[in-house]
Amino acid sequence: MTINVTNQKPAVLDALHTIACIGDYDPAPAIQQVLVDPLLQPLNPNAPASITDAQGADLTGNISDLIMSCFGDTLNVGSEQTVKELLGQTLINFDQGTPLPVAELFAVQAGQQNKMPAPSPRVLYTAQADVLPAAKALLAGTGDESAFFASIAYTFHPDTLGFWFQSSAAFDDFKVWLSQQTQTMASALPPATTKLLNDFSALSLKGLTESLLVRKDDSDANDEHSFARVLVHMLMNYVERQRAQTSQQNTALDTGVLPFTVGELFCPRSLVLVNVEAHARATAAKITGEWNLVNQSLASPVKVVSNTSLSKLTSLPRAAARAAALGAKQQPGQPGSRSAQVAFRKQPPSKLDLLKDITRVLRRMGKVNKSQNIFRTTQATFLKANRRDPDDCNKPGRITSVQYMPDLHIYIDTSGSISEENYQEAVMMLIRIAKKLNINLYFNSFSHFLSQEVMLRTENKSTAQIWKEFRRIPKVSGGTEYTQIWRYINASRVRQRRLSLMVTDFDWLPPSTRQDHPKNLYYAPCSAMDWSFMVDLAKRYADSMQHIDPSIRQRLLGMVV
Repeated sequence: MTINVTNQKPAVLDALHTIACIGDYDPAPAIQQVLVDPLLQPLNPNAPASITDAQGADLTGNISDLIMSCFGDTLNVGSEQTVKELLGQTLINFDQGTPLPVAELFAVQAGQQNKMPAPSPRVLYTAQADVLPAAKALLAGTGDESAFFASIAYTFHPDTLGFWFQSSAAFDDFKVWLSQQTQTMASALPPATTKLLNDFSALSLKGLTESLLVRKDDSDANDEHSFARVLVHMLMNYVERQRAQTSQQNTALDTGVLPFTVGELFCPRSLVLVNVEAHARATAAKITGEWNLVNQSLASPVKVVSNTSLSKLTSLPRAAARAAALGAKQQPGQPGSRSAQVAFRKQPPSKLDLLKDITRVLRRMGKVNKSQNIFRTTQATFLKANRRDPDDCNKPGRITSVQYMPDLHIYIDTSGSISEENYQEAVMMLIRIAKKLNINLYFNSFSHFLSQEVMLRTENKSTAQIWKEFRRIPKVSGGTEYTQIWRYINASRVRQRRLSLMVTDFDWLPPSTRQDHPKNLYYAPCSAMDWSFMVDLAKRYADSMQHIDPSIRQRLLGMVV
């Protein structure tokens, strides 16, 4: 869609909002105030701002709905492109060509403000090169909070709402103010909220972060004076108060908002409190480990929110890490950016095409210490006697060396859109490839469920024998869900080292938030399906994956040339 904007004053969006903690929970007015009203402020006050499409139809009244369409459970490619074009024309600092989703618009705005190119396979952000310098500059008063925010957002992309404090002392100042404010409204607070606020006052922010779970989902903890509503309301009010004081006294700000994603800004399920001083004094490895732990906790499917005690976001991963460290003591012992240039095949791939692609990827991954994928090589050498004529020194012997290639793990889509014929064709294709490589396979079927992992021994067996074993394995059915496979692979270092191949029809859209895509996961098309329809679905999937893996097209084996 082509957007035409006239008489609009270029804006800078401010994430600060103060949704009341009384009455029904309604974030719509705050969304209007923060995201929509700045885009409609006229340059000439005597005439309204105008936003129209290519046909001249007025879009002014639809801006809110258009923006909100980008924050669903799955990525809406059309809305993303339209809203990015709109923001590119109405904001002072916004790159409409960014690969990041609209949900991260505040991060894109902060990045543009600080002349930071968007992250990509060729533009990498790290704690050492970006987060540490930004934290030191903010602590010293020589840097801007937007640079610190953009450095964390571009490096780690956490799907949460954050608040930064200059130091643990600044956080203590907030707790004192919070206690004073809540005392005045003590009679209106439910006992559970009072208990949680008292527990919150006992928190310390001496480490890099402190993170809390405040909601199970968007419909949870929205009652009047709930802990989630009161805490966010007070944090936003405190930031607003600090801004006013620093403006009057001409001092440095010591608290601010980190709006990593728009959905979490208005209805946060988790909060991350950030100590800038601790970041400035920490090592890059410690910062990376801390934020990876936050992201790991956010991606965990298990979320337990208590009404009687604070639920810390990272408590389970930290406990698991401590247990692993204790066990170790007790028992010693990127693709480039050519993705957009990749062309899709005009005809379905043959078995040989897929075999070549799989072999290429395996060779690129290199050797491993041990696997089911055994690679034997034989070479002539005079260092060993000839087996048939050991007394003749002019005849070389032979040495056989054994090496191991990465294991091959297959995930076959068995959702409702995959017919029995599609499944059988896919399995037979994989059997032929496995026999050609002479390897055993790890196998799961998946829909919106994931079957139990099994290892299929294909060595020295006929195709009919292997197919008979496949048919004995129960397969799941239902909808389609890829992220469960991503989490399943990322949860195990052993599975991360395998070549994972998902055989699917690509009829799925990824979530609008950034996810951790496995490094060695590739995709192959189902057989016995209409090829042009399959290519259309694969293109849609690749386009909608730009915020997660911009080079996804190069992972589509047998699909591209």
